[in-house]
Order: sequence, then structure tokens, then C-alpha cells
Amino acid sequence: MDSPTQIKEVPVSVFIAVSIVVIFSLYASTAIKTIPCGKDVMSMFYSHFVHIDLYHLLSNLFALYALSRVEIAIGGKQFTALIVFLLLFLVVVESIGHKIFPGLPCSIGFSGVLFGIAAWEMITNKGFDWLVILSLIVMIAGPTIKNPKVSLLGHSVGAMAGVVAALLWSKLAPVLKLGNGP
Repeated sequence: MDSPTQIKEVPVSVFIAVSIVVIFSLYASTAIKTIPCGKDVMSMFYSHFVHIDLYHLLSNLFALYALSRVEIAIGGKQFTALIVFLLLFLVVVESIGHKIFPGLPCSIGFSGVLFGIAAWEMITNKGFDWLVILSLIVMIAGPTIKNPKVSLLGHSVGAMAGVVAALLWSKLAPVLKLGNGP
């Protein structure tokens, strides 16, 4: 994704990356003073775009870069639909989790969605790719080394969302003429 032509191939990934960097900058400059960690649906949605340390931000951006090839493979509209599905799945599961277990800590960052994309790609490809494996390892190990409070629950729910999305995709793709994945 170095040339303008390559950037044009992944407008959704670029938009997400820029949004995450802008929100991080607003938090780092204290323009945003609190992390959206409420138990309401909108706070849970917003929290996916917040990163509070540079290492967390960089590992999520690296993973997004590695997974932007999914956008190239399926196109921007279908990639947007996948992202929206993953975000909705995560917010619904988090909402249910907070109702059942009110003491659950807040999850922040885009890595749950990234785990979903990676899991979706692995299932629809029916194989493993070392770049995806490396991005998963960086997403898990990187932030955990820096901060032991990393939400492994958020990561696993994201991966589960990707599996569900892939299974639904395999059923809906022929009907909606979506293609069979990357």
C-alpha cells in the first residue's frame, strides 16, 4: 500500500486507520478526557476506536495493514459489511456480557474486529497465511507485553464473530452473489 493506486484499493482500511490515529491523537492531547467505558451500547461501540498507548495503536495499525488485503479481495462494500457485522456482533455480545457479569472490565481498541477479519479470512480461505498468523501474534503478544490488562475476552469474541461471519457468508454468498471470499 505504498503508492496512491494501492491506497485507492483499500479506502475502508485507510479510513479506519486515519480515524483511529485521529482519535488516539485527540486522547493523547487530552482533547478527549475520558475513555468511553460505559455499559451503554454507544460507549461499547465507541470504545472499539480508542487506543490509549502508542504500542497498542501501532500493533492494531500493523494488523489492519496486514488484513487490508481482504478489502482488496472482496471489495470495499463487502468489506464494510463485514466490519459492520463484526462491530455489531461485538457490541451485542459485550452488552449481554455486561448484563450477566456487571463487573466485566471495559474493552478498548480495534483488535476484536481485527481478530474477526483474520478468523473470517482463515475460514473462507480454508488455509493459513503466515502474514495473518504474524498479525494475530502481534495483536495478542504485543499489547500483552506492554499491558497485562489486554482484553483477551474481546479478542476471542472478535475471532468468534469472524467465524460466525464466515459461516453466514458461505450460506449467503451464493444467494446474494457475494463471491466465496478472498
